[in-house]
Amino acid sequence: MSRSERLTSMSLVMGAVASVQIGAAIATTLFDELGPGGAVLLRTGFAAVALLLFWRPQIRGKSPVQVRDAVLYGLTLAAMNLSFYAALDRIPLGIAVTLEFTGPFAVAVAGSRRPSDLLWVALAAAGIVLLSPGVHGSLDVTGSLLALVAGACWATYIVLAARVGRAFSGGAGRD
Repeated sequence: MSRSERLTSMSLVMGAVASVQIGAAIATTLFDELGPGGAVLLRTGFAAVALLLFWRPQIRGKSPVQVRDAVLYGLTLAAMNLSFYAALDRIPLGIAVTLEFTGPFAVAVAGSRRPSDLLWVALAAAGIVLLSPGVHGSLDVTGSLLALVAGACWATYIVLAARVGRAFSGGAGRD
């Protein structure tokens, strides 16, 4: 991969991370009026409209398994956001993000092939424990569990993204 491709990839990842976090921060301001479920419905609805307007994915010619994976991908995204927003309604954003990140972290660890990566797993786990007020204070158990569910959904989302990306190449859903 060339230097410019790496920079482009890093920019896209950073943009995606910023988008998710900014979206979550804005969504929490809607909780009083819409609740976490309403905020997820609104955010997912806007995303669906944008997808249909800008990419117009084509499912014609796709196998039932490919269509199922695409549907599961969308449902996983909605479940991830719903559980994450429900967690945000109960615990602070920083703690929710830390707990949710266990999902992609688990995917990365599962894909690792080096024994030295276990050191990084231990350090990350220690960081999660140290950042958690559960060690030296109280933390809403339901909110924590919801954040972990969001993490499991995020891990599933990552795995499904690879499958859906292969089936619907080019980002437009057209081969």
